[in-house]
Amino acid sequence: MKRIVSILIVSLWTLSFAQGGTFQLQILHSSDNESALQDPNTLEETALNYAAVVNGLRALAPGGNTLHLTAGDHTLPGPFYEAAAQIDSLGARGLADIALYNAMGLVANGIGNHEFDGGIDDFARMLAGASYPFIAVNLDFRQVQVARNVPPIEVGVDGGSASENAGKVVKSAYVEVGGERIGLIGRAPADFFNVIEDPATTLPGLDFVGGRDSEANQPLASAVAQVLEQVDVLKAQGIDKIILLDHAQDFTADPLSVQLLRDIDVIIAAGSTGFMARPSAQGPFNLLRSGDAPQADYPTLRRDSQGVLVAVVNSDQQYRYVGNLMLTFDADGQIVRIDNRSGPVATTGEGIAALAEVLGYTPSPPDRVVNVFRALQETDLIRDAFEVIGTTSTALNGARADVRSRETNLGRLAADSTLWFTRREFPQVQPDIALKNGGGIRATIQGPNITRLNVDAALAFDNRIDVVELTAAELLATMENAVSRVPALDGRFPQVAGLVLEYDPNKEGLSDQTSLTTPSRVKNLSVTRVDGSTDVLVADFEAQGDLERTFVVATNSFLLTGGDGYQGLKAAAEARGSVTTEEGERQVLTDYITEVLAGMVDLLDPDDEPRVVQVGE
Repeated sequence: MKRIVSILIVSLWTLSFAQGGTFQLQILHSSDNESALQDPNTLEETALNYAAVVNGLRALAPGGNTLHLTAGDHTLPGPFYEAAAQIDSLGARGLADIALYNAMGLVANGIGNHEFDGGIDDFARMLAGASYPFIAVNLDFRQVQVARNVPPIEVGVDGGSASENAGKVVKSAYVEVGGERIGLIGRAPADFFNVIEDPATTLPGLDFVGGRDSEANQPLASAVAQVLEQVDVLKAQGIDKIILLDHAQDFTADPLSVQLLRDIDVIIAAGSTGFMARPSAQGPFNLLRSGDAPQADYPTLRRDSQGVLVAVVNSDQQYRYVGNLMLTFDADGQIVRIDNRSGPVATTGEGIAALAEVLGYTPSPPDRVVNVFRALQETDLIRDAFEVIGTTSTALNGARADVRSRETNLGRLAADSTLWFTRREFPQVQPDIALKNGGGIRATIQGPNITRLNVDAALAFDNRIDVVELTAAELLATMENAVSRVPALDGRFPQVAGLVLEYDPNKEGLSDQTSLTTPSRVKNLSVTRVDGSTDVLVADFEAQGDLERTFVVATNSFLLTGGDGYQGLKAAAEARGSVTTEEGERQVLTDYITEVLAGMVDLLDPDDEPRVVQVGE
């Protein structure tokens, strides 16, 4: 989904009541929770608070008619994801997350992309442990290959019941609530294979339905028709209330615009930056965390291809809120009322206390949720994560909206650490440049103390460090790709060391290119060589010098395999090889802070002299 804008075409609270045959439903929802079970800065136990809010809101459901749904990115490799392998009763990475969702009564998950970051075997284990289905119309699992001791990925019956499809992947399913069948359809990102590291190796056999193009890993067939096909599968069973779990990105080549769809009542959007809420709080309802501000109304109402109202909702990420949509449908399955208690509920102590005022008691998480969470906290991995490795004079900014749109001090620090490390480790190569992708930075380090947990959360993927030699033409293609999707908040946005880049987002964006001789968005690009000299590659939109001259670039393993559209890096590695270290990004940053900075970080945000600069009107 593109960055959310505030569009409200119909007043929410003037929808009329139908006179008879109505059905009320509460949808509790979230997405992009990404194994963020505890805030690494405040240590707030967000997963426990989330579970308590879910329990409390269930008690408010009219007639007990509640669905708890997630719209993808259940998990993300990081300390809590990994710690599950140290618990005997779980025994594998990611299974703590699944145990928590099972205990919270999750009905279904629309598939995102981060569920696959640990590889297809991790995904298969998580799926097999889930008491609910994973749903996506556009992912083809029929040829997937898993290791011998891993449970096979089961493909369920499309349009079947969610309970019968538990632990399976399907394109659609239904759940029965209060005597009514509610249809569920999911869509995974159109950019899926561009945001997974080396999918040919990590996800053998997985593909889009209909396949991919050969250049940019994009789907050959739009998911619009695939979604409508599942709409018809559900409608054929008499189901007239349908929810779409749409895990798009901030940028996607295949937007599921509401006006292209039909017979879908609710779209739970995910993968985007920004969240929805009503303008003012009513007790716990739309009570936001301090400093948070919504980017759109909750819900945003739009009309489909037949002129029928569709409620579009989302929630903020990482267990920070529970979305609460309370609807009334008429006898034809159309929305006729939205309860004014609809909106996000913050998973804070204040939010729980406000909810307790409504309920008359303080809601608590299920015992199973508490037990799993406490077991994670007792693992050696999590205990060691609280070691303090340094201090910072200012917050190190890893906010999603910032690292995907501009240089931040955390991005600068991560790039500096990569350049330092690779120059030390590979003295015979001596890299000129370090390039990180903004999407690889996942959290802010608030300070003043910096713990291993902070670093682990900020660099959750812990990619390997790679060094590759690029020609000037390949480097130009790389930097054009880096800024090709601005103003969309795309994960490929660059965080760099050793170069200065000026770009104009008003010009055509060029992505997924292996080499270029003519700049488009890149206005000026200069590299500071390892010997301190300046090499100007682009000046005022004109390439300079011999485009076959070479530069040495330090980056991460995700980008080197073409992730985020960095085909120039991939082509260079395939043509001339690369140098790889087994050291991950987390340890590199930790060592840089302790050894080079003596444990004291002092970086402004933004910097007075940024390395990546947007120009033009």
